[in-house]
Amino acid sequence: MIKLLDAEQIIAINKKICLAFNNPHHCFDSGKIESALHSAFYPGTPPFLYGGVPKIAAAMAFFLVKAHGFVDGNKRTGALASTIFLDLNGFSLRYSENPDAFFDIINGCAAGQISKEDMIGWYDIHKVKAFN
Repeated sequence: MIKLLDAEQIIAINKKICLAFNNPHHCFDSGKIESALHSAFYPGTPPFLYGGVPKIAAAMAFFLVKAHGFVDGNKRTGALASTIFLDLNGFSLRYSENPDAFFDIINGCAAGQISKEDMIGWYDIHKVKAFN
């Protein structure tokens, strides 16, 4: 069974990120966060539209970054939430060819240079299943 994150957990992630960098934490609209999660986790039960944990994580990162639900830390929140989601579900990302690759894909998403499909493809290529 896939373990999901909820809006309260995403808001808590943003709060920790902002506090760590001495930035203001403020959620503009929790509905934006809920909408981003709903889009990533559609239709709410397996099988999910995006199929598979890494693809769902990519969609979550994409929608959270694009939602701009917070005053600060939207990219960091989307990135961290997606990696937490991966970890909760037995996956991680590996991108040894370029240590900035994850940073680049998240920034490209925010700048409108990376499509949702590109993001999903990148996560799928760079997924690593955790050993149990």
